[in-house]
Amino acid sequence: MPTVDVTAAPHIAVKPFLSIGAVANAVTFICAAESVEVTPEQDESTIETFCGAYTTYKPEQWTITASSFLSYGANGLWAALRPLVSTVQPFIFRPDNGVASVTNPQMAGNALLKAFPFFAGGPGEPTAVDVVLAVQGTPVWTTA
Repeated sequence: MPTVDVTAAPHIAVKPFLSIGAVANAVTFICAAESVEVTPEQDESTIETFCGAYTTYKPEQWTITASSFLSYGANGLWAALRPLVSTVQPFIFRPDNGVASVTNPQMAGNALLKAFPFFAGGPGEPTAVDVVLAVQGTPVWTTA
């Protein structure tokens, strides 16, 4: 692989895109989110021999966490997402709203939606709750 000098400007999130569920019935709720994090976990195993230590990594386990403000009613976050809790749903994530491209790659796959709080908040101010998706298997990244 040739040497690559990274010269692209850092990505500044304006409006990430997160969609959960089949395309025809998908729930997109990014405007309710204050932050989104897409992270891998990877357990490691190290063995020591007389000739040195060797580390291997287990398969990646991806998690998407959207810290979001609760809302209720027909178009609220609770009504839209609660029926999907504990089910595996297709998802799409892009760093920005808009089509997938080289500068806006898309991550897609299937994920299990974890239960989230029914209410959180103090007097006069909303509190964000974590909407967590456990990606099942290896996601697919595309640029088109």
